[in-house]
Amino acid sequence: MTSALKDNMEVAKQQTSWRYFLPSVIAYLVLLTIFFYGTVESMVSIWIRSETFTHAFLILPISIWLVWEKKNYLRGLSPKPSLIGMLSLVGAGFLWLLGHLVDATVVQQLAWVTAFIGGVWAILGNRIAWAIAFPLAFLVFLIPFGEDLVPMMMEFTADFTIGLVRLSGVPVYREGLFFSLPTGHWSVVEACSGIRYLIASLTLGCLYAYLTYSSLKKRLLFIAVSIVVPIIANGLRAYMIVMLGHVSDMTIATGVDHLVYGWLFFGIIIFLMILAGSRFRDDADSFKGVESPATESNTNYSFPKTLQAFFLSLCLIGIWPALAHIIDDNSYRTNDATDKLSFGEINGWESLDQVRWDWAPNNQAAEKTEKFFEKGKVQIGVYLQYLFVREKGVELISSQNTLLSSDQSDWRIVGNNKRSIQIGEDNLEINETLLKATDTQLLVWSWYRIGEHYTSNRYIAKLLEGFNRLTFARQDEGEVIFALPFNESESIDKRSVVLENFVQKMLPQMEKAVERKVAKTK
Repeated sequence: MTSALKDNMEVAKQQTSWRYFLPSVIAYLVLLTIFFYGTVESMVSIWIRSETFTHAFLILPISIWLVWEKKNYLRGLSPKPSLIGMLSLVGAGFLWLLGHLVDATVVQQLAWVTAFIGGVWAILGNRIAWAIAFPLAFLVFLIPFGEDLVPMMMEFTADFTIGLVRLSGVPVYREGLFFSLPTGHWSVVEACSGIRYLIASLTLGCLYAYLTYSSLKKRLLFIAVSIVVPIIANGLRAYMIVMLGHVSDMTIATGVDHLVYGWLFFGIIIFLMILAGSRFRDDADSFKGVESPATESNTNYSFPKTLQAFFLSLCLIGIWPALAHIIDDNSYRTNDATDKLSFGEINGWESLDQVRWDWAPNNQAAEKTEKFFEKGKVQIGVYLQYLFVREKGVELISSQNTLLSSDQSDWRIVGNNKRSIQIGEDNLEINETLLKATDTQLLVWSWYRIGEHYTSNRYIAKLLEGFNRLTFARQDEGEVIFALPFNESESIDKRSVVLENFVQKMLPQMEKAVERKVAKTK
């Protein structure tokens, strides 16, 4: 038998394998979308309503195009199911279940994308998955992630802008994310954080690096530049807008032109970044060694074998929504709203019906208990927000539940910190927030209680939630908040001593009240 005839027979076998495997992959992805429809719908709804993630509609078509560009190379490879790929489906499924149990939408979305990639990997095999590694990895940009970076980026933008303004010789008075110049007042809001610029730059930077460079070192370097440049550029943009407003006596760069200048500046920065990157592009010939067509001798998988790989992959990922349904049926209950949480008095402190400030924490999804106390001229507010049973559509820890709501426009956050306080023989780390209104300032302490565990970290709180639900342990969870007014002339540490003494007396009573309510809900 001639060599050419053998090659033709080998190609025919490979094409037969692709004829079975490619429909299996498509069927898997369709069923994956159906099984996790709620997760996919949550992603698409964010793409529609948020300009930050509108580009996500282009990610899947771009990935398909990138795979299509490799079709000649892929024809020389034979699909072969991967055990490692199938194990990745188990990890993706567990991750989705954990995200479902703690109502972490972004975790569920990450798990779905991982299951998308893992399914292709499991059915087509290691060699093919590696050949299309970037198109698969690029699907990560389907996930509307990055919102948790907004507070940190807002803080950086404020620090960067105020630092440059002061270097320019202009006096600045700052309170948190609010600052004043002689000509007017400014604040760093979410739109000023630069998260849109960062996500857009990172997405474009990854795609450009893949298409322009064959060297991994160059690709990683350009991606790093695409992260650093928009962060610095956003600080420069904010500084430019503030100075334009300052020199024009607040007549320009304070309205719609504020946004126009920002996007125009960002567009120029991205153009310059790509222009600079193009000077170091690799020659087209350098890509041929990596993606030159090749053939491999491999087992020709029949239709039954292909079907086995398909169903095994589908079962490994499909079992998790079923398990979530079983856990939900044993977790969701109806809360007894008539039995309100109550706790007693404190010696030396008089109970009040109301206090002199008009603030309350914003939590739309929890049972709320508020009590106010006074001793001399000192008033303290106690806010306990709790879920004693898990209810559908009800969540304690979410981005919607904050210390300030959009309706509380008179209030603003002027300081955030962590503080450790002494409770009995234990140290408790709490979140310390300074709130300010026109004529009132509040020192606010807050933390979470998940079952019997305290934490001030919302991510740890979410993990504790997930562990409790996986093990069918206690489902109760709450947020504890104390508020104490103070004057600017007073030391925060001095007022903290007063509040800490009060917490030491109040917390044991609150814990007993919570335990009584938990016992009634079992």
